[in-house]
Amino acid sequence: MIMSEDFFGYYSRYAEEAPGKALLVIDGDTLTYGGFMERTAVFGSAMKKLGIGVDDKVGICMPNSIEWYVVFWSAVRIGAQPVPMDPQSGSLELSGLIPAAAVKLMFVSGRYRNNDIIGAVSSSISPRTAVKKIVCFAERSLIPGDSLCISAEDFTAEYGSSECSIYRPDRLHTMSLACTSGSTGTPKILSVPSWGFFAAQRDMGDYLGFRSGDVMMLGMTLYHQGGFGMGQQMTLKGGTVMYQPQFEPVTFLEAVQKYRITVIQLTSTLAKVLLSTPGFDGYDLSSVRICYFAGEVLPKEIADVFTEKLGIRVINVIGSSETCTMVVWDSDRDAGTDPSDFRRLSFTDFRVIDEQHREVPVGETGELCVYTDGVITEYFGNPELSAEKIRTDSQGRRWFCTGDLVYRLPDGIVRFAGRSKRIIKRGGNLVHAEEVEACLLTHPKIAAAAVTDEPHPVIGQQTVAYIQPKDGGKVTRGELARYFDGRLSAYKIPDRVVLVEDIPKDIGKIQFKYLRKKEYKQ
Repeated sequence: MIMSEDFFGYYSRYAEEAPGKALLVIDGDTLTYGGFMERTAVFGSAMKKLGIGVDDKVGICMPNSIEWYVVFWSAVRIGAQPVPMDPQSGSLELSGLIPAAAVKLMFVSGRYRNNDIIGAVSSSISPRTAVKKIVCFAERSLIPGDSLCISAEDFTAEYGSSECSIYRPDRLHTMSLACTSGSTGTPKILSVPSWGFFAAQRDMGDYLGFRSGDVMMLGMTLYHQGGFGMGQQMTLKGGTVMYQPQFEPVTFLEAVQKYRITVIQLTSTLAKVLLSTPGFDGYDLSSVRICYFAGEVLPKEIADVFTEKLGIRVINVIGSSETCTMVVWDSDRDAGTDPSDFRRLSFTDFRVIDEQHREVPVGETGELCVYTDGVITEYFGNPELSAEKIRTDSQGRRWFCTGDLVYRLPDGIVRFAGRSKRIIKRGGNLVHAEEVEACLLTHPKIAAAAVTDEPHPVIGQQTVAYIQPKDGGKVTRGELARYFDGRLSAYKIPDRVVLVEDIPKDIGKIQFKYLRKKEYKQ
């Protein structure tokens, strides 16, 4: 069944009503609603002329930029499937991911941080890949002079036109393939359903009361499904979204003040970095009415700063790339309770299950299993994992077994306990890394923190805390032991403390795969 509503239906209407209104702002560059429709027509028609059609895969290995957004939606416009990739990825990662996703066309930037994206992608292309062209948004001097690579300017000049029809998908059509490693493991490729993703973002925007006059500033990446999806909740209302190329706290605060931002999106780590910024109290944040948290445990102390000191409504959600938003804590409705106590939304449902997939009673801990319209249809190319994690009920609704552990409370409330994969088995005790991180983030001398494990010959695993001190200071394990006293059990005190200049957050979630690199350790 063809959808009666979709993203392009909304974007087309807003482009007619207010063509000059800003849809997206990144690093001073602006894309209007009218410009969005014009540029996606040019890039979409160029893709089609090159032979890209419905269900063909279009890879995007670029940081936050207007071009990223245009390429993504140009592929959707013609029924192709964009495949966003981490622009920090090296050739070894890409040589597995590009053929696994069956990518036929790649769009890349020149560099991101220290990564030569063009070089990494080019060296990943082999006879077993289906890539026809690599389209480069870069200076011509950086583009290899071979037949595979072409500049973005030449690509649109040679293949593009102003005419491009809009593909109207059916409900189960795969809109995009989202690539995720959950920050820690082997990449998974998620088939994101067109109707489900659209409905989930529309419904969440309705719940939050977003409106066309809003301006939303996001602290996450476009290639991350969560950061991208939250932006869609705003654009489906005709509002404006802003991203940074890389998260810089001063730039973020200056933008909020300058553009009178009404909605900001953060993780707990990014919030603590902002609150630790010298001169924070001098910035005018009076325009902000909502702060939207996701991706990490939100300590009550941080939530209280926003609600009580700044007068900002706090929304804390559990969501995942596989599901969109699942459950919520809302300071307007849930004030006085812990931000880790979550309830259903009207358009979601959940169960708390044991290892045999039976409901656990109130007062016990189990795995959170959720239904949303946005639950993925499959893990692309991985039927075994799809069967393990995605279950369809008698009504045809897809449920996802999240791996999140929650404690079941009365009145339909669940308390987040941690990710099952992040449990540290320290001797005879289990340590939830998220709980330790949340406590560390309340320490006045800590700007950011990340907790992981490493092998130990006696106790099996020990807890390691990577700490970014505030203002270049120093934090010792002894200080942490005194700070934890009375707050958490003694066995949850980190066994080892590593001081670092920066926690690799990649504009949002902590990137453990980079955190663990040998050259990063002290």
